[in-house]
Amino acid sequence: MCIPPAAPSWHHRPVRYNRVIAGVVVLAAVGGCTEKPKSAFDPTPKPVRPGQAVIIAGDTNLNRDPRDGEYGLRSSAYGGGGIAISAGGDIYYRVYYDSEGRVARLGRDGKVSLYGVDIVPDQMVIYGDDLWLIAAGFGIKVLRVSVAGWRQAEVIKWMDLKDSKNIEVRDSAGGSLSASVKLQLYPNWKGAKLVVRADGVPIVISKTGMLFEVRGPGRLDEWRPLGYGDALAKVVEEGEFQPSDAVLDDQGGLVLLGHGGIIRLPRTGSATSVRFPKSVSRLPSWSTVVSAGQGAVVLLGGMKASAIAPRPTLVRRDGRMERLSWGGFVRCDKFDGSLSSVASAMSSGSVRAADGSILMNDKGCGRVYSFKLPDRLAGSAFEK
Repeated sequence: MCIPPAAPSWHHRPVRYNRVIAGVVVLAAVGGCTEKPKSAFDPTPKPVRPGQAVIIAGDTNLNRDPRDGEYGLRSSAYGGGGIAISAGGDIYYRVYYDSEGRVARLGRDGKVSLYGVDIVPDQMVIYGDDLWLIAAGFGIKVLRVSVAGWRQAEVIKWMDLKDSKNIEVRDSAGGSLSASVKLQLYPNWKGAKLVVRADGVPIVISKTGMLFEVRGPGRLDEWRPLGYGDALAKVVEEGEFQPSDAVLDDQGGLVLLGHGGIIRLPRTGSATSVRFPKSVSRLPSWSTVVSAGQGAVVLLGGMKASAIAPRPTLVRRDGRMERLSWGGFVRCDKFDGSLSSVASAMSSGSVRAADGSILMNDKGCGRVYSFKLPDRLAGSAFEK
């Protein structure tokens, strides 16, 4: 209901008009009763066409901690540390908070809830009702969180050499490793990554590329898929794989991204690998691998704070690499809804939503993007 405004308080005495113009009265009434336009703010934007990107969380200009209950688009999303999505559509990502950090949950209403955790995670993965978190700065710590009641359980704690005695490690034949061998493993946890296999078993990838199944509190079992040794040997550099990301592909297999190449672990069959050409060996490692279907993947990230040329890259099933043309470097304040901002992001992992869109955080701009890949992925042949 529109009610004309009352006379302003500065009318101390009645004013007498000698004549009244009808048109003026009508315009005044219409002007006084005009409803203000509704806000165009959409707290839950979604990409609707191929090649489109939208921001779903993070205001680059905010210089404060995020707050419970505020909209993700009006909250700080600086932090990195991976991203995960539940079957119900809730999105989880790490944010800076005080001197520690929090896990933020972006609900389907676009509002943020903050949760404390016992680690500052480098990566996170959801399987069923469990959120798996890993911290691998020095040593390794794996945490399982039941998202329903936010109950935390420490699964692996190997943060220093003294913790080695509390961890049981079995080799691929089922035998327990000796204390001396476990001590040799400890340095390889720095920079380790986590992925959950299609059967629900978490897999830890060490710096050297060794794979371990997380089989229970304080227990790791080495996993050697068929052909993995040969595939790994083709992409290691100076004995190190240096994993930066790992995802499930569209067939339920795993794709591991390292500094020197990618390794594919199909659900059935032998492991294969693609070694990156020498032309990229001196560049920063790609930090995110996205499954693009039909055995292809897209590599993103590898960006630094300085404005270097983005290099989104397609790796086809047969190993051919193609440089995708998604535009030049885009600053945080120049976001235009294209994939240029995605290519320019300092990404730390991605996850695919049920509708096929891809979620990715950008720790450089303090944002979370949702985007759709182009219908046709093709680019120029990668230089050797």
